[in-house]
Amino acid sequence: MDGHSSPSWIRRHPKTTLFLIVFVAAMVIDLTGTGIYHLFKYGTIHKLANRHAMGVRSPVFHHTMQASTQYLFQQWGHLQYAVTTNSLGFKDRAVREVPLTSPQYRLLFMGDSFTQGMGFEYDKTFVGLIDATLAGKNVEVLNAAVASYSPIIYFKKTEHLLETVGLRFDHLVVFLDISDIQDEAESYELRDGRVVWTGDRLTALRDLVYGYTTIPRNIWHLTAKANSLLTNGPNARRTDEEKAYAINDHRSLWTIDEAVYAQYGARGLAEAQQHMTMLYDLITRYGIGMTLAVYPWPDQILHQDLDSVQVATWQAWAAERSIPFLNLFPDFVRPGADPKESIRRFHIAGDVHWNEVGHQLVADRFLQYWRMRSTGPAGSPS
Repeated sequence: MDGHSSPSWIRRHPKTTLFLIVFVAAMVIDLTGTGIYHLFKYGTIHKLANRHAMGVRSPVFHHTMQASTQYLFQQWGHLQYAVTTNSLGFKDRAVREVPLTSPQYRLLFMGDSFTQGMGFEYDKTFVGLIDATLAGKNVEVLNAAVASYSPIIYFKKTEHLLETVGLRFDHLVVFLDISDIQDEAESYELRDGRVVWTGDRLTALRDLVYGYTTIPRNIWHLTAKANSLLTNGPNARRTDEEKAYAINDHRSLWTIDEAVYAQYGARGLAEAQQHMTMLYDLITRYGIGMTLAVYPWPDQILHQDLDSVQVATWQAWAAERSIPFLNLFPDFVRPGADPKESIRRFHIAGDVHWNEVGHQLVADRFLQYWRMRSTGPAGSPS
């Protein structure tokens, strides 16, 4: 022993130490600057806070919305709107207590972001428009739809509402989305009676980076884009025009592209039919009726996919069970019409979801169908 202590780690690794100091300082500056910018622009340091605030985890059916809450500043693309939920966590016209039973004929809508009505307040969505029309006709409308739902969640959430919550309703209306098929194949599965996420494990980390940072967010974005281009990943080579019309989207190409159908379409359709059958069997035990509706995305409109595998599959499924089938493809896929003009007319710019005109069209078509079925109470289907 010579009495001299060995140099510290910092002295032995000056370059690494300098790098760590610079890195930590840059992150602190980035987080602080980004937080200040977000406070001025969004009113919160978390860019995605308003969107995520209304979402809560469900131990049974994966996710739902906060109950009895109003979110005044929801952002969807360039649209800003308010979302109000009732005591069941359903999007509604007002914060209100929903009784478990009702003397009125009760319609429950189930679907994903289209049916939830992303970008618009309840009164401007097709469910809200239907609600306003039927309110004076002894029919109560409830909207159980939430973004990123698919048949596996349609089944488990309905089961939960009936068997655990004790909600009673007379007719279930399922709006089955094009993207449901990929979700069924790649995003969810049932484990021990619960819906669990099987998709991208980096989603939470990505949301954290995108919500609070600027430099890491841009690095993540550029890295992901470069990786997608190098591996020819889904949506990697979409042009600006394709993005403007929300077309050539991997989530909707399974009805058009045989390779995409083989990748996840066939498996997703089989899973979706299995879970829809479980849903049908469930509500049949409770004496509840069902209507099944399908509709196209911009890709189906562009490719004039009128006789789509989506239509053929679910029309046959519904016919086997004598379920009313509402096919909205002809309302959007119009032979002889300019497909891009139809997309512009009915959809939010650069988005697959409907604009106000699209929501009004869907509401009108459903109400037309509803009036034609006069076998149930107050002109409602049984």
